[in-house]
Amino acid sequence: MRLYLKSFLLLPFFFFSLLCQIPFAHPDEKGILLTEEIQLKMADVFMEEGEYYRAITEYKKFLILFPDSGKADYALFKTGIAYYRGEEYEPSVKSFSALREKYKTSPYLPEASYFEGLSYWKIKDREKSKTTFDTLSKVFPRSEFAPLALVAGSLLALEEENITASRNRLEWLTDRYPEYSGSKTAKEAMTLIDQYPRLPQKSGTLAAAMSAVLPGSGYIYADHVGDGITAFIINGLFIAGTITAIYAENYAVAAIVGGVGVPFYVGNIYGSANAAKKWNLGVKRELRNKVFLTLDFEF
Repeated sequence: MRLYLKSFLLLPFFFFSLLCQIPFAHPDEKGILLTEEIQLKMADVFMEEGEYYRAITEYKKFLILFPDSGKADYALFKTGIAYYRGEEYEPSVKSFSALREKYKTSPYLPEASYFEGLSYWKIKDREKSKTTFDTLSKVFPRSEFAPLALVAGSLLALEEENITASRNRLEWLTDRYPEYSGSKTAKEAMTLIDQYPRLPQKSGTLAAAMSAVLPGSGYIYADHVGDGITAFIINGLFIAGTITAIYAENYAVAAIVGGVGVPFYVGNIYGSANAAKKWNLGVKRELRNKVFLTLDFEF
């Protein structure tokens, strides 16, 4: 008890000695005052240097320290951009959505909407991506991002093989923005898109039927020559082994060899049909890539 009492009586002296050790700033000494400009500058520097996650931290810190700042919409917008550059597309969408809800008159809304559409596209939510691009072109028709939204919407529709929608958006682009630098290339892209329905295609049914009659021939038809030769040799060996065993009246061996060979034969038929499908997708992908390059679209 005495020990506790003694400790209690010494507390004032302890705090007094501690207080004496604290260095008091001289009136003439200068310190760094954290202002909106300094905090935002730090975030922008990290952004410019590609340190996206550090930039996000600083932009969020700005929003916490200066929630009523006139630059809060800028900080929230840049947060979304930093997430996008850092390939964090879902948080990017959330940031842009928050910007739209909190700052309905922000000058950053058109660009935010464009990157929000791209973010939805990245996470394979094509329906929301298409809606975002279409809304942008309607709500902000005079924005520099409106024609870009039409280009993106056209390419998104082309990915879905909606040729009419893809072409329509490029027509709107050339009609509404004749002075836009991409209007000329949009016309070239439309010429390519018109070729889409006439692209050569391989029949998966025919490929399967060919391989059912002559193993491997369906692969060769689908331009998978190496796979076709391999399938022909493997299935040929199984068939030859089965027939040889039958002629030798060794039916047990024939059953085993034939039984093992059946999955390879069925796989040869299925694989041929799949090879034809891949060939068709490859032809379409090649045309889409040409359209992307023609429109000089980075995604």
